[in-house]
Amino acid sequence: MGGRRVQGMVGWARKLLPALATVLLVAGCRKERGEDFAVVPVQPAPTLEAPRASGEVFRLSEQRGKVVLLSFGYTACPDVCPTTLSQLQRLHKRLGEAARDMEVVFVSVDPERDSAQQLETYVHAFNPRFTGLRLDAEALAPMLSAWRVTATRRYPDSERYREHPFTGDMPYTVDHTGAFFLVDKAGALRARMPYTVSVERLQQEVERLLSEEGTPAAGVRVEKARARLTPARVGAVYLTLVNTSGREDRLVSAESTTAARVELHEVIAQGELLQMHPRPEGFVVPAKGRVELAPGGKHLMLYALQDAPASLPLTLHFEKAGTVQLTVPVSAPGADEP
Repeated sequence: MGGRRVQGMVGWARKLLPALATVLLVAGCRKERGEDFAVVPVQPAPTLEAPRASGEVFRLSEQRGKVVLLSFGYTACPDVCPTTLSQLQRLHKRLGEAARDMEVVFVSVDPERDSAQQLETYVHAFNPRFTGLRLDAEALAPMLSAWRVTATRRYPDSERYREHPFTGDMPYTVDHTGAFFLVDKAGALRARMPYTVSVERLQQEVERLLSEEGTPAAGVRVEKARARLTPARVGAVYLTLVNTSGREDRLVSAESTTAARVELHEVIAQGELLQMHPRPEGFVVPAKGRVELAPGGKHLMLYALQDAPASLPLTLHFEKAGTVQLTVPVSAPGADEP
Protein backbone atom coordinates (compact mmCIF):
# COMPACT_ATOMS: atom_id res chain seq x y z
CA MET A 1 0.00 0.00 0.00
CA GLY A 2 2.82 2.34 0.98
CA GLY A 3 4.72 1.47 -2.21
CA ARG A 4 1.77 2.43 -4.40
CA ARG A 5 1.46 5.74 -2.54
CA VAL A 6 5.14 6.52 -3.06
CA GLN A 7 4.87 5.62 -6.74
CA GLY A 8 1.83 7.86 -7.04
CA MET A 9 3.69 10.76 -5.46
CA VAL A 10 6.65 10.22 -7.79
CA GLY A 11 4.32 10.22 -10.79
CA TRP A 12 2.65 13.40 -9.56
CA ALA A 13 6.04 15.06 -9.11
CA ARG A 14 7.09 14.10 -12.64
CA LYS A 15 3.97 15.78 -14.00
CA LEU A 16 4.51 18.86 -11.88
CA LEU A 17 8.18 19.45 -12.73
CA PRO A 18 7.65 20.50 -16.39
CA ALA A 19 4.94 22.95 -15.34
CA LEU A 20 7.14 24.32 -12.58
CA ALA A 21 10.03 24.70 -15.03
CA THR A 22 7.76 26.63 -17.37
CA VAL A 23 6.71 28.99 -14.58
CA LEU A 24 10.33 29.61 -13.62
CA LEU A 25 11.30 30.20 -17.25
CA VAL A 26 8.49 32.72 -17.74
CA ALA A 27 9.45 34.48 -14.50
CA GLY A 28 13.06 34.62 -15.65
CA CYS A 29 12.06 36.05 -19.02
CA ARG A 30 9.94 38.71 -17.35
CA LYS A 31 12.86 39.78 -15.22
CA GLU A 32 15.23 39.78 -18.20
CA ARG A 33 12.85 42.07 -20.09
CA GLY A 34 13.04 44.44 -17.13
CA GLU A 35 9.30 44.56 -16.43
CA ASP A 36 9.98 44.46 -12.70
CA PHE A 37 12.31 47.46 -12.95
CA ALA A 38 9.74 50.05 -14.06
CA VAL A 39 8.38 52.58 -11.59
CA VAL A 40 4.61 52.53 -12.09
CA PRO A 41 2.72 54.79 -12.12
CA VAL A 42 5.04 57.38 -13.63
CA GLN A 43 5.84 59.93 -10.93
CA PRO A 44 8.14 62.95 -10.52
CA ALA A 45 11.58 62.03 -9.20
CA PRO A 46 12.28 63.14 -5.62
CA THR A 47 14.10 66.43 -5.15
CA LEU A 48 17.89 66.38 -5.33
CA GLU A 49 20.00 69.49 -4.77
CA ALA A 50 23.64 69.51 -3.67
CA PRO A 51 26.77 71.63 -4.22
CA ARG A 52 29.42 70.43 -6.65
CA ALA A 53 33.10 70.60 -5.74
CA SER A 54 33.28 73.78 -7.86
CA GLY A 55 30.73 75.44 -5.57
CA GLU A 56 27.92 75.43 -8.14
CA VAL A 57 24.69 73.81 -7.07
CA PHE A 58 23.45 70.75 -8.94
CA ARG A 59 19.66 70.65 -9.19
CA LEU A 60 17.91 67.63 -10.65
CA SER A 61 15.04 69.91 -11.64
CA GLU A 62 17.40 71.74 -14.03
CA GLN A 63 18.32 68.60 -15.99
CA ARG A 64 15.21 68.62 -18.20
CA GLY A 65 15.95 67.29 -21.66
CA LYS A 66 18.51 64.81 -20.32
CA VAL A 67 18.23 61.28 -18.99
CA VAL A 68 19.74 61.22 -15.49
CA LEU A 69 21.25 57.99 -14.19
CA LEU A 70 21.69 58.13 -10.43
CA SER A 71 23.50 55.82 -7.99
CA PHE A 72 24.52 55.99 -4.34
CA GLY A 73 27.78 54.96 -2.68
CA TYR A 74 30.98 56.20 -1.04
CA THR A 75 34.66 56.51 -1.92
CA ALA A 76 35.91 54.01 0.68
CA CYS A 77 33.67 51.29 -0.77
CA PRO A 78 35.97 48.43 -1.86
CA ASP A 79 33.70 46.51 -4.23
CA VAL A 80 30.13 47.57 -5.13
CA CYS A 81 30.79 51.26 -5.82
CA PRO A 82 33.78 50.84 -8.16
CA THR A 83 31.85 48.06 -9.90
CA THR A 84 28.87 50.40 -10.32
CA LEU A 85 30.97 53.26 -11.70
CA SER A 86 32.87 50.92 -14.02
CA GLN A 87 29.51 49.71 -15.34
CA LEU A 88 28.43 53.30 -15.92
CA GLN A 89 31.68 54.08 -17.74
CA ARG A 90 31.12 51.10 -20.05
CA LEU A 91 27.57 52.31 -20.67
CA HIS A 92 28.83 55.82 -21.45
CA LYS A 93 31.30 54.44 -23.99
CA ARG A 94 28.70 52.18 -25.65
CA LEU A 95 26.25 55.07 -26.08
CA GLY A 96 28.77 57.12 -28.06
CA GLU A 97 27.43 60.51 -29.14
CA ALA A 98 24.08 59.82 -27.47
CA ALA A 99 25.84 59.99 -24.07
CA ARG A 100 25.85 63.78 -24.33
CA ASP A 101 22.17 63.68 -23.37
CA MET A 102 22.78 61.53 -20.29
CA GLU A 103 23.88 62.82 -16.89
CA VAL A 104 25.54 60.34 -14.51
CA VAL A 105 25.31 61.30 -10.83
CA PHE A 106 26.98 59.53 -7.89
CA VAL A 107 25.73 60.61 -4.44
CA SER A 108 27.82 59.92 -1.36
CA VAL A 109 26.17 58.15 1.59
CA ASP A 110 29.24 58.83 3.74
CA PRO A 111 29.51 62.63 4.12
CA GLU A 112 31.72 62.34 7.21
CA ARG A 113 34.61 60.91 5.19
CA ASP A 114 33.79 62.10 1.66
CA SER A 115 34.55 65.75 0.99
CA ALA A 116 33.14 67.31 -2.17
CA GLN A 117 36.60 67.54 -3.71
CA GLN A 118 37.49 63.96 -2.78
CA LEU A 119 34.21 62.76 -4.29
CA GLU A 120 34.79 64.66 -7.53
CA THR A 121 38.31 63.25 -7.85
CA TYR A 122 36.93 59.77 -7.25
CA VAL A 123 34.17 59.84 -9.89
CA HIS A 124 36.35 61.66 -12.43
CA ALA A 125 38.82 58.77 -12.24
CA PHE A 126 36.11 56.73 -13.98
CA ASN A 127 34.84 59.49 -16.29
CA PRO A 128 35.45 63.26 -16.13
CA ARG A 129 31.84 63.89 -17.16
CA PHE A 130 30.39 62.11 -14.13
CA THR A 131 29.05 64.22 -11.27
CA GLY A 132 29.80 63.48 -7.62
CA LEU A 133 27.53 65.04 -4.99
CA ARG A 134 27.89 65.38 -1.23
CA LEU A 135 25.11 66.46 1.11
CA ASP A 136 25.71 67.12 4.79
CA ALA A 137 24.25 64.57 7.21
CA GLU A 138 21.23 66.72 8.03
CA ALA A 139 20.19 67.06 4.39
CA LEU A 140 21.22 63.53 3.42
CA ALA A 141 18.79 61.61 5.65
CA PRO A 142 15.50 63.01 4.22
CA MET A 143 16.86 62.78 0.68
CA LEU A 144 17.71 59.08 1.10
CA SER A 145 14.27 58.48 2.58
CA ALA A 146 12.58 60.16 -0.41
CA TRP A 147 14.53 57.95 -2.83
CA ARG A 148 13.96 54.86 -0.62
CA VAL A 149 17.69 54.30 -0.24
CA THR A 150 19.22 52.58 2.79
CA ALA A 151 22.63 53.51 4.20
CA THR A 152 23.84 52.04 7.52
CA ARG A 153 27.32 51.96 9.01
CA ARG A 154 28.86 48.59 9.84
CA TYR A 155 31.72 48.60 12.35
CA PRO A 156 34.20 45.73 12.74
CA ASP A 157 33.85 43.35 15.66
CA SER A 158 36.00 44.90 18.41
CA GLU A 159 36.41 41.52 20.12
CA ARG A 160 37.93 40.08 16.99
CA TYR A 161 40.61 42.75 16.93
CA ARG A 162 41.29 42.98 20.66
CA GLU A 163 44.84 41.68 20.05
CA HIS A 164 45.42 44.43 17.48
CA PRO A 165 43.44 47.47 18.61
CA PHE A 166 42.75 50.24 16.13
CA THR A 167 44.53 53.56 16.54
CA GLY A 168 42.43 56.66 15.98
CA ASP A 169 38.87 56.38 14.65
CA MET A 170 37.50 52.89 14.19
CA PRO A 171 37.06 52.19 10.46
CA TYR A 172 33.68 51.22 9.11
CA THR A 173 31.91 50.23 5.91
CA VAL A 174 28.45 51.35 4.81
CA ASP A 175 25.69 48.90 3.95
CA HIS A 176 23.77 50.73 1.23
CA THR A 177 21.31 50.27 -1.60
CA GLY A 178 22.99 49.15 -4.80
CA ALA A 179 20.80 50.31 -7.68
CA PHE A 180 20.56 52.50 -10.76
CA PHE A 181 17.79 55.10 -10.70
CA LEU A 182 16.71 56.32 -14.15
CA VAL A 183 15.06 59.73 -14.47
CA ASP A 184 13.62 60.65 -17.86
CA LYS A 185 13.93 63.89 -19.80
CA ALA A 186 10.80 65.27 -18.13
CA GLY A 187 12.08 64.65 -14.61
CA ALA A 188 10.02 61.52 -13.91
CA LEU A 189 11.49 58.52 -12.08
CA ARG A 190 11.01 55.71 -14.59
CA ALA A 191 13.10 52.72 -13.46
CA ARG A 192 15.01 51.32 -10.50
CA MET A 193 17.46 48.64 -11.61
CA PRO A 194 19.83 46.52 -9.46
CA TYR A 195 23.54 47.25 -9.82
CA THR A 196 24.03 43.67 -11.06
CA VAL A 197 22.01 44.34 -14.22
CA SER A 198 23.96 43.77 -17.43
CA VAL A 199 25.35 46.79 -19.26
CA GLU A 200 23.38 45.64 -22.34
CA ARG A 201 20.10 45.77 -20.42
CA LEU A 202 20.99 49.11 -18.88
CA GLN A 203 21.86 50.50 -22.30
CA GLN A 204 18.54 49.29 -23.71
CA GLU A 205 16.60 51.13 -21.01
CA VAL A 206 18.63 54.34 -21.31
CA GLU A 207 18.31 54.38 -25.10
CA ARG A 208 14.56 53.92 -24.79
CA LEU A 209 14.33 56.96 -22.53
CA LEU A 210 16.65 58.96 -24.79
CA SER A 211 14.37 58.23 -27.76
CA GLU A 212 11.28 59.61 -26.04
CA GLU A 213 9.95 62.99 -27.07
CA GLY A 214 8.32 65.60 -24.90
CA THR A 215 6.88 65.34 -21.43
CA PRO A 216 5.03 62.09 -20.71
CA ALA A 217 1.64 62.57 -19.16
CA ALA A 218 0.86 60.60 -16.02
CA GLY A 219 0.71 57.01 -17.19
CA VAL A 220 1.31 57.72 -20.91
CA ARG A 221 4.53 58.19 -22.85
CA VAL A 222 5.25 58.85 -26.52
CA GLU A 223 7.94 56.96 -28.43
CA LYS A 224 9.39 57.18 -31.97
CA ALA A 225 7.44 60.24 -33.06
CA ARG A 226 8.15 61.46 -36.60
CA ALA A 227 6.31 63.44 -39.27
CA ARG A 228 6.23 63.03 -43.04
CA LEU A 229 5.21 66.08 -45.07
CA THR A 230 4.38 66.42 -48.76
CA PRO A 231 4.69 69.29 -51.27
CA ALA A 232 0.87 69.49 -51.22
CA ARG A 233 1.02 71.05 -47.71
CA VAL A 234 -0.41 67.99 -46.02
CA GLY A 235 1.33 65.37 -43.95
CA ALA A 236 1.06 62.68 -41.30
CA VAL A 237 2.53 62.05 -37.87
CA TYR A 238 3.42 58.55 -36.74
CA LEU A 239 4.28 57.55 -33.18
CA THR A 240 3.82 54.93 -30.47
CA LEU A 241 1.63 55.52 -27.42
CA VAL A 242 2.58 53.51 -24.33
CA ASN A 243 0.17 53.36 -21.39
CA THR A 244 2.05 52.44 -18.20
CA SER A 245 -0.98 52.89 -15.95
CA GLY A 246 -3.48 50.28 -14.88
CA ARG A 247 -6.43 52.03 -16.53
CA GLU A 248 -7.50 52.41 -20.15
CA ASP A 249 -6.95 55.82 -21.72
CA ARG A 250 -7.81 57.47 -25.04
CA LEU A 251 -6.08 59.94 -27.34
CA VAL A 252 -8.96 62.28 -28.16
CA SER A 253 -7.39 65.07 -30.21
CA ALA A 254 -4.18 66.74 -31.36
CA GLU A 255 -3.09 70.18 -32.54
CA SER A 256 -0.05 71.95 -33.96
CA THR A 257 0.74 75.61 -34.54
CA THR A 258 2.36 74.59 -37.86
CA ALA A 259 -0.89 73.16 -39.30
CA ALA A 260 -4.37 74.63 -39.72
CA ARG A 261 -5.79 71.49 -38.13
CA VAL A 262 -4.82 67.98 -37.05
CA GLU A 263 -7.23 65.04 -37.29
CA LEU A 264 -7.06 61.45 -36.11
CA HIS A 265 -7.33 59.11 -39.13
CA GLU A 266 -7.00 55.43 -39.97
CA VAL A 267 -6.38 53.74 -43.32
CA ILE A 268 -8.61 50.69 -43.91
CA ALA A 269 -7.67 48.32 -46.74
CA GLN A 270 -10.35 46.30 -48.54
CA GLY A 271 -8.37 44.41 -51.12
CA GLU A 272 -6.77 47.03 -53.35
CA LEU A 273 -9.20 49.69 -52.17
CA LEU A 274 -7.74 51.97 -49.48
CA GLN A 275 -10.17 54.04 -47.44
CA MET A 276 -9.25 56.98 -45.18
CA HIS A 277 -11.53 57.01 -42.13
CA PRO A 278 -11.58 59.92 -39.67
CA ARG A 279 -11.55 58.73 -36.04
CA PRO A 280 -13.21 61.56 -34.08
CA GLU A 281 -13.83 59.07 -31.26
CA GLY A 282 -10.07 58.88 -30.77
CA PHE A 283 -7.63 56.01 -30.29
CA VAL A 284 -7.98 53.77 -27.24
CA VAL A 285 -4.73 52.98 -25.42
CA PRO A 286 -5.28 49.81 -23.33
CA ALA A 287 -4.13 49.64 -19.72
CA LYS A 288 -0.51 48.44 -19.64
CA GLY A 289 -0.63 48.39 -23.46
CA ARG A 290 0.49 50.33 -26.50
CA VAL A 291 -0.91 51.64 -29.77
CA GLU A 292 1.15 52.05 -32.94
CA LEU A 293 0.42 54.94 -35.29
CA ALA A 294 2.20 53.81 -38.44
CA PRO A 295 2.04 54.20 -42.25
CA GLY A 296 -0.94 52.38 -43.72
CA GLY A 297 -2.85 52.42 -40.41
CA LYS A 298 -3.63 54.84 -37.62
CA HIS A 299 -1.99 58.27 -37.92
CA LEU A 300 -2.42 61.99 -37.29
CA MET A 301 -3.39 63.89 -40.45
CA LEU A 302 -1.91 67.41 -40.87
CA TYR A 303 -3.79 69.95 -43.02
CA ALA A 304 -2.69 73.29 -44.56
CA LEU A 305 0.88 73.29 -43.33
CA GLN A 306 2.37 76.77 -43.12
CA ASP A 307 5.87 75.81 -44.27
CA ALA A 308 8.28 72.88 -44.47
CA PRO A 309 9.97 72.91 -41.05
CA ALA A 310 12.72 70.59 -39.82
CA SER A 311 10.49 69.83 -36.84
CA LEU A 312 7.00 70.74 -35.73
CA PRO A 313 5.37 71.30 -32.32
CA LEU A 314 2.58 68.90 -31.45
CA THR A 315 0.12 68.78 -28.56
CA LEU A 316 -1.72 65.56 -27.73
CA HIS A 317 -4.85 65.50 -25.55
CA PHE A 318 -5.70 62.37 -23.58
CA GLU A 319 -8.97 61.55 -21.89
CA LYS A 320 -7.38 60.73 -18.53
CA ALA A 321 -3.69 61.53 -18.71
CA GLY A 322 -4.13 65.11 -19.88
CA THR A 323 -1.83 66.95 -22.26
CA VAL A 324 1.51 65.95 -23.77
CA GLN A 325 3.57 68.49 -25.70
CA LEU A 326 6.42 67.37 -27.93
CA THR A 327 8.56 68.39 -30.87
CA VAL A 328 8.38 66.00 -33.81
CA PRO A 329 11.25 65.65 -36.32
CA VAL A 330 10.18 65.97 -39.96
CA SER A 331 11.27 63.69 -42.79
CA ALA A 332 11.79 65.27 -46.19
CA PRO A 333 9.78 63.88 -49.14
CA GLY A 334 11.33 60.63 -50.32
CA ALA A 335 13.50 60.21 -47.23
CA ASP A 336 13.94 56.76 -45.76
CA GLU A 337 11.86 55.91 -42.71
CA PRO A 338 13.86 56.18 -39.43
